[in-house]
Amino acid sequence: MTSTETPARPAHTRLAITALALAVVGAAVGYWGFVSGIDYALNGSGGGPGPSIVVFFVGAGLSIASVVLAIIGLMRSNRKTLPTIALVIGLLPIGALIVAVLATRR
Repeated sequence: MTSTETPARPAHTRLAITALALAVVGAAVGYWGFVSGIDYALNGSGGGPGPSIVVFFVGAGLSIASVVLAIIGLMRSNRKTLPTIALVIGLLPIGALIVAVLATRR
């Protein structure tokens, strides 16, 4: 007889998937917070940046957490593809901010 139960995923695969999900969500939330903060700053309505700063820092925190989880996944697992993708996606917002800061210093 065959069993219809699916085998449980190893812990390192769940860790890599979690890191990848945090990286994608963190990048999207951080990008939205950054863009809406710039919109508030350039709008001149006097309302201030409001919650966009908080949203940006939440996105940055999620990206940093994804980078940490991806590094842990790289160290624990023999499979390196998924944690590497999560690491790259988690580092993209940091790289984008560095490029934005360097572009304004010309």
